[in-house]
Amino acid sequence: MEQAASMTVLAWAQALDWLLLLALAPVLGLLFRRMRHLFARVAPVGALMTSGGPAPGQTLAAHPLRALDGTALTVGGPQPAGTRTLLLFVSGTCPISRKMLPIAQDFARREALALLCLGDDTDAMQQDLVARFGLPPSRFVNDPEIGRVLGIDKLPFALLLDASGTIVAKGLVNNREHLESLVVAGETGHVSVQSYLDARPRAA
Repeated sequence: MEQAASMTVLAWAQALDWLLLLALAPVLGLLFRRMRHLFARVAPVGALMTSGGPAPGQTLAAHPLRALDGTALTVGGPQPAGTRTLLLFVSGTCPISRKMLPIAQDFARREALALLCLGDDTDAMQQDLVARFGLPPSRFVNDPEIGRVLGIDKLPFALLLDASGTIVAKGLVNNREHLESLVVAGETGHVSVQSYLDARPRAA
């Protein structure tokens, strides 16, 4: 008798568990729909664009420069067709710059971008940065003038140039998503998070 009663209680407990699970399913479905709606309304996280220097859409005139190993190169101006150049301003004394260098290297490789690092520290400090992260000395420029031309006052800072030398997008970067936002800007025409928000239809 006791065993039968125990089995009955167990059966009712299992039935109650199933009822609770079935009741929970539509609640979870509703929550999932709400979350999808929320993420659709949240603005994308992008690089923070500063007001200094030439704006996206402007063409950067050609600036002849010298890399750390003496290689002559040009920043801005027409480049071979299909070339997209990622300019990354960094410093060996900036911990975020050191964090971003390997991220930028991998990102540029995946997106088929020509990565050019720039800075204005001492040559010895930049050489140490090159050696530590395995950067090609021919793709690292140590020259304060180009930073002044572009209005760089905070680091790490990135600019994406197209083959014509036009600035596609620019901004402060401290993670991979910020770098991705520069490429997305070229694909969508929104040069910043602000322009994306301004172009969105207003909610009723």
